[in-house]
Amino acid sequence: MGNERGFVLMEVLCSIFILGFCAAVILFSLSTSMNQSAASMQQFKAMELAQGKMDELVGMDYTSVVTVGKTSFPGAGGDFQYAIDVKCDNEHGDLLKKITVTVYYTEPVSGLEKTVTLVGARAKK
Repeated sequence: MGNERGFVLMEVLCSIFILGFCAAVILFSLSTSMNQSAASMQQFKAMELAQGKMDELVGMDYTSVVTVGKTSFPGAGGDFQYAIDVKCDNEHGDLLKKITVTVYYTEPVSGLEKTVTLVGARAKK
């Protein structure tokens, strides 16, 4: 009878150890998944902002489309900044402008500055 009690105790301790290890692995996986999700959301938001800015520029008067240095997006809480680079296309003279919109944001997990770049064109009408 005494041996059986010790054996049951060992089984319980092993079960607790295995359960604890599995819980730690699951929590680590969830944490990593949440961090990746947050980074993806930031990148998606930056892409949306870049597309919105490009649409705005393409809809503007041809002469109003000019280079703009790094500027914060209004209403984005300072989390996102953009820069616009405008160059006349050498092949088509002053009839086509190449527009590059770059959106800057800070990745939440690493704290590193990341960029999303979108390139488009605006023709003179």
